[in-house]
Amino acid sequence: MRIVIFIFLCIVWGTTWVAIKVTLEGFPPFLGAAFRFAVASLLLFSFLRLKNISMKIKRSDFFMISLSAFFLYALDYGLIYWGEQYLSAGVTAIFFATFPLFTGIWATFLFRNESFRWNKFVGLLLALAGVVVVFLDQLILTQFDQMIILGVAAIISGAAFAAIALVLVKKYLATVQPVALSFHQMLQGVIFLLVFSLFLENPTLVTLNMRVIIAVCYLGAVGSALAFALYYFLLQQMSAITLSLIIYITPIIALIFDYLVFGEVIQIRAIIGMFIIFAGIAFVELDLKRLNTFHKRFKVHHNNKHLNS
Repeated sequence: MRIVIFIFLCIVWGTTWVAIKVTLEGFPPFLGAAFRFAVASLLLFSFLRLKNISMKIKRSDFFMISLSAFFLYALDYGLIYWGEQYLSAGVTAIFFATFPLFTGIWATFLFRNESFRWNKFVGLLLALAGVVVVFLDQLILTQFDQMIILGVAAIISGAAFAAIALVLVKKYLATVQPVALSFHQMLQGVIFLLVFSLFLENPTLVTLNMRVIIAVCYLGAVGSALAFALYYFLLQQMSAITLSLIIYITPIIALIFDYLVFGEVIQIRAIIGMFIIFAGIAFVELDLKRLNTFHKRFKVHHNNKHLNS
């Protein structure tokens, strides 16, 4: 079940970069993000009422929910939407792929949720290199002028803030019901984003068409309401670092999707990048204790066989 949900999230979030780009055709960035999560909040609220799931949260959890919502929605998604105005979807994916690396740093050294393992960081760096290889053509074609550089800085900063939010939820909110947690976070996130939009953007620039409306509804319903509820469900059962690896799978999903639906030829470089990503993930998930145990057993078996001979 966990594997199925993990793959589903990879597929969904592999398509959201393009959907965000479409949303920006009709909305200023912070307002567009606010509408996305307003749709998601409404759907989550309806689901909670329909299933008679309590929306109450402990008073002691309120501050941490607000803090994680500010990092995840106001800062992470606000910066992603703002930065993607100046970047292609693929290049945005490259720089947001620093998210698992930030997650490893925060979880290991800042919040101490997880113990240090060298193979995790080697794997994270290796997988990040694989993402760069996959999207190398787009990266080479990008002209890094001032606004592009600011856009890149916004995406990387968003990844860092998203990682903080993930680690906070894992450490302090792991017992909160996943759908209720998603609802409260998103509702507060909408408020934060609307405040940012009020001070930074001109709402008269909104130009709606069916393409933009469909993108916002898809992002709100599938890419947010459903995806985040499932994401927090998995977070209760998996490590933050392992779950963050979704970001490395999404480029592979995007390439396969392009091949199956649009007939795009997958270049050799992209295939090499895929193998590098998989190698990095294998390093992250490498169980050193089990490997050492296997090595010791093999060594004992080899020595006994040598003595018997």
